[in-house]
Amino acid sequence: MSAIILCYHKVGPKIEEGRRLNVSPGRLRSHASYFKRKGYRFVRAGDLAQSWSEKTVCFSFDDAYWSTVEWGLPELDRLGVPGTLYAVTSLVGKTSNWDPSCPRPLAGWDALVSAQARGHEIGNHTHSHRRMSELTAEEQLSEIRIADEMLREHGITPGSFCYPYGAYDDTTVEVLGECGYGVGLALNKRVAAATDQRLVLPRIVVGYSDALPMLLYKIYLRPRLRRG
Repeated sequence: MSAIILCYHKVGPKIEEGRRLNVSPGRLRSHASYFKRKGYRFVRAGDLAQSWSEKTVCFSFDDAYWSTVEWGLPELDRLGVPGTLYAVTSLVGKTSNWDPSCPRPLAGWDALVSAQARGHEIGNHTHSHRRMSELTAEEQLSEIRIADEMLREHGITPGSFCYPYGAYDDTTVEVLGECGYGVGLALNKRVAAATDQRLVLPRIVVGYSDALPMLLYKIYLRPRLRRG
């Protein structure tokens, strides 16, 4: 049993968001429409703590960019597809300061609360978007707990956690479990297997050039070629 977990970032027109970490709204629509036609079960990341059906797919969006809320979620809403957005709580409503060469607006609290009310999950992406593997156990605990508390103070219930940059170590996983999280999303070039540890589930990163044929290559064919 496996689950396809896709990792997006920004969703917007190229003229506004460029190509880096971005996909167009139409491309996101084509991806979601494909899985809908094929009868996949769409889940929020937090749902991955439970058992999976044979055809399971999760659309996740790192950093909770404003463009994702403005352009991406309406595409999912029209298809009845839930998504999971990961918010960096110290920067909600501000800009992505971890990318000084191309800072972009991040969604505000009202937009995140509205997204949750429409069935999307807002997950924990730490308080300040630091590489967890470079922090002490105490610092990692603080990053997770402060973010969790801020989300809940705004009426948001985070069902899962996402590692910034996909970076973690054994301490991170242990601390995350201590904080009560049952699902943590990392990065990898394969689908998630039922035997994977739920706190370090792999995701496939989706880029600007990933039209549907390339996405299907990443999901189905590339892992086989790597094994060969």
